[in-house]
Amino acid sequence: MAKKEPRSETVKLIKKELKIDTAKITEEDKAKGITFVADGKLESVIKIAKERMDKLSAKDLKGAVKIILGTLNSMNGVLINGKRPSEIIKEIDENKIEIV
Repeated sequence: MAKKEPRSETVKLIKKELKIDTAKITEEDKAKGITFVADGKLESVIKIAKERMDKLSAKDLKGAVKIILGTLNSMNGVLINGKRPSEIIKEIDENKIEIV
């Protein structure tokens, strides 16, 4: 089994891929009506999952994508294809989105 990578390394890669400095919404942002800092593409998530596959505790690409989405969900402020990452995970679980 591959050595598990620190979460911070995955977060760094996510920030680089989505071109963001921080994924947190400040009170000032909320006052301006800003509800998210980035809206990435699922293709970017799949790319990150493929890059990190050997460092994640996933047995397949689908699992790796869900791990990256879980990290994005906890970052709070990032959307994927206009949806919360948790919604994308649910759609993957319901076979509405196929990961190949």
